[in-house]
Amino acid sequence: MAVTAPLGIAIAVWLAAAHCRRRALYWCLLFGATLLIVIASKIAFLGWGIGIEAVHFAGFSGHAARAAAVFPVAAYLALCGRAKAWRYLAVGLGVALALAVTLSRVMVDTHSVSEAILGCLLGLACAGAFIALVRSNRQFQPSLTLIALTLAVLLIPYKGEPHNSQQWMTGLALGLSGADRVYTTATWGPTRNPYSPPCPKADRYFNYVCF
Repeated sequence: MAVTAPLGIAIAVWLAAAHCRRRALYWCLLFGATLLIVIASKIAFLGWGIGIEAVHFAGFSGHAARAAAVFPVAAYLALCGRAKAWRYLAVGLGVALALAVTLSRVMVDTHSVSEAILGCLLGLACAGAFIALVRSNRQFQPSLTLIALTLAVLLIPYKGEPHNSQQWMTGLALGLSGADRVYTTATWGPTRNPYSPPCPKADRYFNYVCF
């Protein structure tokens, strides 16, 4: 979140500063829609247990979706003034970085394979749709100053609470569903207990923090 969220905002700023406001709007709509889909999928599972048990899917991986959306687009725009071969090489490197992030979510057991892959595909769809919309635009020229400022911001150490997003999603899910406990993937199995314990412990795929 400390990297992909500022980078997502920076992409809109780069475009707006280059007087490509329509393209900036396209990006905000596509990236915003991607984030809303991720959030909606997680809240649907937390509040109502909506998921796909057969493939252990309880919501799109936000890390994978954000990485797959912003890294290819940022790379493409940063080299927008270069030859086509360089632009698409940059996109390929952005996709490779997104795939590395996706793999990391599985390796550290924070998401199942299906959640990580589907999150990545969702983000790549966002990136692909945006690049398809703007590739014919000859107006945009990346500002080296803005790119340097973006890199400087990304290098600032992040000291935020890592579970804040899970906390507010948990609260929102409970408020919308009217339940007093959230669902977790630990409820999938022979016991079929529909709810988590009052303060759900971390299972293999999620760390939901109760209030």
